[in-house]
Amino acid sequence: MQIMQVALRGFQLFMTVLIMALIGNAIQEAYAGNHSIINYVIFVSVFALLSLIYLIGVSIIESFAIPIVVVVLDAINTLLFLIGGIALAAYLGVHSCSNSVRLCVQYQSRGQTGADREAGLREDQ
Repeated sequence: MQIMQVALRGFQLFMTVLIMALIGNAIQEAYAGNHSIINYVIFVSVFALLSLIYLIGVSIIESFAIPIVVVVLDAINTLLFLIGGIALAAYLGVHSCSNSVRLCVQYQSRGQTGADREAGLREDQ
């Protein structure tokens, strides 16, 4: 059971770092600042990373575990990631990366023009 917990926590850590890297790249490429949803998703990934330090340690050494803290941290991480995913999907709000009307509205704030808009949207999705 302990091996499975550590493996799942490791997968959770990998996915959190991947989300942090992708959102960090979107922040780095923004020309005119970031939308609050982007900042929220980076906050969620940092919070999850910090909580995973405790959760991975507890998975390895179960004597340090406080069960209610583990459940609360998992519930908070799940809820925050769910909210962040829904908000980010609603913010991107496109069905087609080639929809020129949506591209004009969506990427005016990023300062991208022309083909950069479509490439940026494909990268964000």
